[in-house]
Amino acid sequence: MDVDEEEVYMVAVKEIITSVNELNNSGIVFGGDIAKVSKWPLNPEGEPLLLIATIKCAELKQRTKLDSLPNDGVLSIFSTYNKKDYFLENITYSGDPSELEALRAGYTSVIFNVGADETVSPVASIPGENKELQVREVLEDEFPVFSMCSQSLPKGLSVPEDFIRDYEFIMQIYSSDFAEPFEDAFYLTDAVGYLFLNRNGSGDGLFFVQTG
Repeated sequence: MDVDEEEVYMVAVKEIITSVNELNNSGIVFGGDIAKVSKWPLNPEGEPLLLIATIKCAELKQRTKLDSLPNDGVLSIFSTYNKKDYFLENITYSGDPSELEALRAGYTSVIFNVGADETVSPVASIPGENKELQVREVLEDEFPVFSMCSQSLPKGLSVPEDFIRDYEFIMQIYSSDFAEPFEDAFYLTDAVGYLFLNRNGSGDGLFFVQTG
């Protein structure tokens, strides 16, 4: 196979890595104990959700050109987490309408805020880490086992066609990329979380997990 043929099968994505230079910050923070929300979200059992990531929309949009990101404001991504009890089925979506109902009931939450609200987490939090983006090439049929932003759906993600009509893929977060001891934030260390935003740019979003 010559070089030209190889290049056809490569896809460039933006890998999310821990920032070593403040000037390269992507606007993404994994974890943290303060969120830009008026009140901390709870799941249907009344349990406080875990802050997964915070996104400064303007900064990330500048670096990724993803149309569904609002031009300003902050997105806060939350998910159910319990160190002792099983919770994976409550945060998983594989296309089943009942799973989507559970997510929208509040087992995960994506909150868009353009104000100055800040709320401190009432539970132990993932240590906060600023992130930056680096270009990484992957084969079209490769399963990317790392956190990333992309303008195309990653291999291994399964969602219905009608879902894609309304929502744009923004990023995937690999559970093992969280700081210790939260590599099991999605229950399994090799589980992947996916963020989608409504294509109308409103900041309305959905976050869910899938496993291999």
